[in-house]
Amino acid sequence: MTRFFYILLLVVYFTSIAHAQWDDQTPPNEVPVYLPSDYDPAEQFPLVIFLHGYSPLTTAWYDILLPLQKDANNKGYVFAKPNGSQDGLGEFYWNATDACCDMWGNNPDHVGYLLALVESIQAQYNIDPQRIHLIGHSNGGFMCHRMACEAPEKFASVVSIAGAMWNDPANCQPDAPIHVLNIHGTFDPIIFWLGGLIGFTPYPGVNTTTEYWATHNGCSTTATNGGSFDFDWFIFFDETTRWIYESCDDSSAGSTELWEVSTAGHFPSISEEGIDALFTYLDTHINQMPVCSADLNDDQHVNVSDVLFMIGAWGLTDSLADLNNDGIVNVSDLLELLGAWGPCAK
Repeated sequence: MTRFFYILLLVVYFTSIAHAQWDDQTPPNEVPVYLPSDYDPAEQFPLVIFLHGYSPLTTAWYDILLPLQKDANNKGYVFAKPNGSQDGLGEFYWNATDACCDMWGNNPDHVGYLLALVESIQAQYNIDPQRIHLIGHSNGGFMCHRMACEAPEKFASVVSIAGAMWNDPANCQPDAPIHVLNIHGTFDPIIFWLGGLIGFTPYPGVNTTTEYWATHNGCSTTATNGGSFDFDWFIFFDETTRWIYESCDDSSAGSTELWEVSTAGHFPSISEEGIDALFTYLDTHINQMPVCSADLNDDQHVNVSDVLFMIGAWGLTDSLADLNNDGIVNVSDLLELLGAWGPCAK
């Protein structure tokens, strides 16, 4: 019982911290979530979260720029599109890397926010823990790389469109493989193909970013041409070359691809073929990390975070936290969770 009360004290402590973290953002449990028409709570569904770029005053124009919600739902995906914080000019941003895009030095914990969002969506809907994906554009692409660095066990894949990772790879120390897709226009005038500066802070080029992930995933750093297709309908030919980094240590758990969009700029006009290719990529890249039922937040450890998840679902009749499947989350589930305490078995 001593252990039980100790955990409850930790629950109170961490809960009090959590309530203060998202002062300038929509709380994770209030972010709109869009469901496919055939959503069935008795079945597991994949989730895709879209991260906007650095946006003036409102992020609503991304509904026109990259209208992925309808496509995601039509492809059978649960979809969410959270907003980042606002800086002193009212711009929405993600605190991704030193280059992009916390220009005012506010240092919000957007890694923690996005992980809390995933947990919230999992608590509300039946999400397949092996098929949780991030897609981000520009600053959102930078944030995808940040999440791959810090929480690779949580996501099946990250897709960065016109983004980049840390210029100093020492800032990225992922402890698991992950599927990474980089999509970038060769004529991008904002985030340059060869890398550049935002203010006075450098960011790496597309090949440097992609080859980092190839190395991390144990892949060859020499890419193989996987063919061309029409990703951007505004360009009147099959402008996109798919570069595949092969011979990965375990391609089922982590892989690396680059889609080089020839002559494209910063804002792609994704064609129907491009949408199909994008969701085919998501469909075929899943998280192969071991899953244990008591690991409610999928971080490969049964710990205090899972207790917090269970407390949030206490008394519910339809929740992942119902570990013994008796129809309600209660003390018996908590005891089962405590019995599984520690890292998930490999």
